[in-house]
Amino acid sequence: MKKTKLTRDYLPGYDLLRIMATFAVIILHVSTLNLGSSALGSGDWTAMMVWDGAVRWSVPLFFMISGALFLQSDKPYRQILFKNALRILTAFLFWSLIYTIVAHPTGWKTFIFTWLSGHYHMWFCYAILGIYLVIPILRHIVKDEKVTKIFMIFWFVFASLIPFAEFIAWLVSPTFSKLINTVNSKIDLLLPMGYTGAFMLGYCLRNIPPKMKRLLYFLGILGLVITPLSAVLASLKYGRPITSLYPYLMPNVILPAAALFVLLKDIRIRKEGLKRFLRILADASFGTYLMHVLVLDLMTHLGFSPLLFSPWISVPVIAIACAVISFAISALIRRIPFVGKIIS
Repeated sequence: MKKTKLTRDYLPGYDLLRIMATFAVIILHVSTLNLGSSALGSGDWTAMMVWDGAVRWSVPLFFMISGALFLQSDKPYRQILFKNALRILTAFLFWSLIYTIVAHPTGWKTFIFTWLSGHYHMWFCYAILGIYLVIPILRHIVKDEKVTKIFMIFWFVFASLIPFAEFIAWLVSPTFSKLINTVNSKIDLLLPMGYTGAFMLGYCLRNIPPKMKRLLYFLGILGLVITPLSAVLASLKYGRPITSLYPYLMPNVILPAAALFVLLKDIRIRKEGLKRFLRILADASFGTYLMHVLVLDLMTHLGFSPLLFSPWISVPVIAIACAVISFAISALIRRIPFVGKIIS
């Protein structure tokens, strides 16, 4: 078997983060399989809600990893477009076609629409492709530390804190919450919004003081607790599912992702075998992300449901099984000459 090559500047922490984020996404999707059919307030519903909320950090973490790697590299823009972006687009079209064929929509217009829209989890491909297009602009911004700080402050305030404040205000006064939303929508500050800020955050968190690290870890743990707890308590109080703090740019979701990123990005691993194993899994993580829903649908068809037994245990067990199968298939696909590494 051909050994995976590791360069001197290999960063195992980023591979570990990528693997963890991929597995967390699988947990997220497993936890929501039977959520809608479970009685609100039941033990099963509570367990699935908690698992769902506990892994929300996975999505912004993907953007942080990419931002840290792309914004500090000198890779030519042309190479980013015709290698990285083209690979994502090709893999998207391939796997989306598979999902569309499995869904067998009626009519060629519906088929084309379904294919190009992508399965529910494949929105990430379009989101990261959009960011790749503006990397030259982002690289120019991060060259100036002051401009970078201003950009990130505006992003955090308008994309994260204001939506968070809107939910808190809603708990007190729906009218006041509507006012915040109205004013924010009229300002319509589009420039620093969206996942671009999460992408840049990965770059900004490369070097932070030890005191800031401790504060970030505290806030990360706090956010990890607040996310599922807020959803469970608010849903029980109002008698309907309320997941207003689950969006991926909420501070209670961003902060755990940032804390985990800072904690593990510089981790050192001495054993060469373990590093190579991490490299193999990390290389297969994109393909795993794209195909794991197919595997999960097959497992569900075969009767593997979070409701087979307590979701506190069944969710991670099914997620582990799905991850093992998906990672293995993705790693095997990558060994196919010429096309393997393009579609997985």
